[in-house]
Amino acid sequence: MADAEARKPLWHADFLKVVLADFLVCASLYMFLPVAPSLVWEAAGGRGLWAAAAAFVAGMCLVGPFCNYGLDTYRRKSVALWGVAGMVAATALCFWDGGVWVFCAARLLQGGAYGVFQIAVGGTLLLDLSDSRKRTEAAHVYYWFTRLALVLGPLAGLVVARGYGLRFFAFGSLALCLCAGVLLWTLRVPFRAPLEPSLWSSDRFWLSRGLRLFVPLVAVAFSAGLMLGRCGGAGFYLSLGVGFWLALCLHVLLFGPHLQRELAAGYALLLLAFLLYSWEEASGSGAGWAAGCLGCGLGLVSSRYLLSCIRICAHCERATAQNTYLLAWESGLLAGYSVAAVPLKNLDESSMATGAAVVAAAGIFHGLCVRRWYAAHKRK
Repeated sequence: MADAEARKPLWHADFLKVVLADFLVCASLYMFLPVAPSLVWEAAGGRGLWAAAAAFVAGMCLVGPFCNYGLDTYRRKSVALWGVAGMVAATALCFWDGGVWVFCAARLLQGGAYGVFQIAVGGTLLLDLSDSRKRTEAAHVYYWFTRLALVLGPLAGLVVARGYGLRFFAFGSLALCLCAGVLLWTLRVPFRAPLEPSLWSSDRFWLSRGLRLFVPLVAVAFSAGLMLGRCGGAGFYLSLGVGFWLALCLHVLLFGPHLQRELAAGYALLLLAFLLYSWEEASGSGAGWAAGCLGCGLGLVSSRYLLSCIRICAHCERATAQNTYLLAWESGLLAGYSVAAVPLKNLDESSMATGAAVVAAAGIFHGLCVRRWYAAHKRK
């Protein structure tokens, strides 16, 4: 039976539906990155933008401890669909003209709904629909589509908002979430009898011993968000996508099992990205090469930290490890983008130096506090 299960292909129809649903929801969410500053800046300035970013992360954290109860008590596909419905409602509320506090409340709801969606889909349905021997590979495919959504989502947001206005942008973002809901509705999910879990728990939400991996990943995501917030042009995002694809090719063709070498190369590319951006900005030649290095370095580092989170967890903690990784990615990225989007005094001159310093600090922290600890604690 195990051999027959292992021979089952990874890319079956239900797996593709889960991956595409995640891609659509993430693209809908990342469309807000270049648009959110303009939605709140006139009403409340930088404080409103930071409050909206904090509200989104708070929403993810508030619902997380209750998700395990919901997923073990109710039908898992239904919980995922409720997450999509929450995303639709929150996205619509973002464009209601009620002031900055309404926008912050919408982002709080959006963060909570996104957290429910990711725990239900990426941490539960993805594992239920994947062969036990291929779940790590399935997680890599799933989160690579999330990274690609970071390219196409903001790119679509820029094109639609500038070319067709915010109303059409709202319809586009809602349409992506609705398409994701349709894909999830057609899933054939294996039946599982209801359990009796506790109402509040860290299961599927937070892996405490992953803190050493959480810290450098937040720092890397923060530095990436800092550069994304400073640039934001269509050409930059296209070059970022090229960098992501290059990282995927390097992972498959060059690095393979050499985890530490891939992390070292990723950190070096991230530092090079900030240096190139500073040089290209000074010379007026654009930031294409910097974006390519950023995408390549970010792809190498983030995919390896995902694998590291999975390898330090027990068999029943895989969903918890994946959500811990996701929390680091989303919170760091949003924090960096929000800081860069607010024009503070001397920020233009210091933001790239700050990003490079954060990347260097994360690399040093990994070398001193993570590398040997990980070698001693990895389980798989």
